[in-house]
Amino acid sequence: MKLRSKTLGNVLTKFLWADIGLTTVLLINIFIAQVVEVSETFVNYDAIVALLLGLNFFVCIVIYLVWLYKVHNDLREMNSSYPITPGGALRRVMIPFYNLYGLWNVYSTMATYFKESGSTHEAGKKLAIYTPIYYFLYIVTSSINSFLNMQSDYNPYSFIWVVTFVGDAVLVISYILIIKVVISGVVKLSEQYWKSEEEDREAMHSI
Repeated sequence: MKLRSKTLGNVLTKFLWADIGLTTVLLINIFIAQVVEVSETFVNYDAIVALLLGLNFFVCIVIYLVWLYKVHNDLREMNSSYPITPGGALRRVMIPFYNLYGLWNVYSTMATYFKESGSTHEAGKKLAIYTPIYYFLYIVTSSINSFLNMQSDYNPYSFIWVVTFVGDAVLVISYILIIKVVISGVVKLSEQYWKSEEEDREAMHSI
C-alpha cells in the first residue's frame, strides 16, 4: 500500500535540521557578543536569523500536524481498530493543557502497538525510550520559553539564552529520532500488510 506519511516525514525531518542549524547560528552569536562589542549590523543580522527560525518553526508545526494526521491515517488503513483516529491524534496535540497528556498518549500508544508485531518490535522499543525523553525535554523547554516570554526587559545575549537554545536543539534532535522510528515502524507494518494481502489473494485464487 502507498504510505501517505513517509515522504512528508522526510520533508519534516529536513525542516527540523534547518531549525537546528539556525539555532546553532544564534548560539554562536551569543558567544560572539560576549567577546566583542556588537554593532547595529550584527544585531540586525541576529534579528533576521531569529525571524527565519520563527518562520521555519511555524512551517514545522504545519507540516508536523499534517504528517501526524497521515501517520494515523496509514495506521487506520492497515488496521481499522487502531485506537487513535487521525482526528483524535490532532486533538491530542493541539488542545492546550490536554496536549500534556495527549502527546504522551499518541506516542506511547504507537510504541505499544509496534511492540505487538515481530517486524516492528524493535521500533516499538526505541519509541518507548524516546517518548519520555522527548516529553521531559518538551516540558522543560516550554517552561523556560514561557518564563522568558514573560520578561519585559532582558539581555538577548545572556546565559539563559544559551540554555534555551541548547535545550531547544536537543528537543528537536529527540523528535527527529521519533520521526525516524515512526516512519520505520509504519513502513515495516505496510510491508507486512502488503505481504498478508498478497497471501490472501493467492489463497483465494487457489480455491
